Amino acid sequence: MAADGAAFDAAAPMTRAFNHVVAGPHFRRRFGRWPLPAADPRSTINDVIFGRMINPRWTALERAFVDKETAKREAQRLSPGLRVPETQSVVAMEDVPSPEALFETLRPFVGTETIAKPTHASGGTVFLRDVTGPDDLRRLFWLAQGDYAAILREMQYWRLPRKIIVEALVPSAAGTLPDDYKFHCVRGQPLVCQVDHSRFGKPWSRLYRVPSFEPMDRDDGLEPPPGHALPAAERIAAMMAAARALSAPFDFVRVDLYDGSDGIYFGELTFTPAASLGIAPAAAGDHAENATHRVYSGIVMAALAGDRRG
Repeated sequence: MAADGAAFDAAAPMTRAFNHVVAGPHFRRRFGRWPLPAADPRSTINDVIFGRMINPRWTALERAFVDKETAKREAQRLSPGLRVPETQSVVAMEDVPSPEALFETLRPFVGTETIAKPTHASGGTVFLRDVTGPDDLRRLFWLAQGDYAAILREMQYWRLPRKIIVEALVPSAAGTLPDDYKFHCVRGQPLVCQVDHSRFGKPWSRLYRVPSFEPMDRDDGLEPPPGHALPAAERIAAMMAAARALSAPFDFVRVDLYDGSDGIYFGELTFTPAASLGIAPAAAGDHAENATHRVYSGIVMAALAGDRRG
């Protein structure tokens, strides 16, 4: 039965109706119910994201921001002065038939302070300093050679050019990876910021209200790890300004920025965080919807309702 379901998912047309059928069971397993229409008073931000991601209609600007190569140009156009990670190479996947061929293509960067990731997918980041052979690139190859929209029907990725981008690492203090600041925004208004610390090590995340950067939910049970501190006020102000500029054209988007040692760097714009399945970080974990998530969802849903009235 599982094989039959996978075959149906792969063959089902990329239309809103079929996308609902394919992606809906994942939502139901996560939340114990089918997705609700965004206008339903019981709906959460997860329902809103679900309804957006299964819709095949995405604007040219949104799709330009989804592609990790073209997104850099658009980010600097909307927020002049914002830094972007330096592009070292872009690899077209039609020229790469196997993980072994990908390893040979990326060999000049192996062992260097660079990362490789698909331009048309979420995840799959590989630190090339740690790569020793083709086996280290198999997941990256698998993600990069397919249409990412087919996995959970996030239609902004549908039929994007299939490429891998190689970037220099964002500079950070003491050689550690910079913290990730993810601003959840509605029409140019940052509402909350998720701080991801040591994302590729022992990860820790927490949601903060903006611009105060007080914990969004003081009852989330989270405490900052040793050595972690929020940036200085002027650095936070610069991130807020970038988040406002980058999110202004969109009704809802998450603006991801890096706190580099020499300035603020653009990460990406995320239009459908966690493919509608995300739950706000809290000590309770993310295995089920928690009180902290309900606080987060309430903040964003109120802003979306206000935007619609405006």
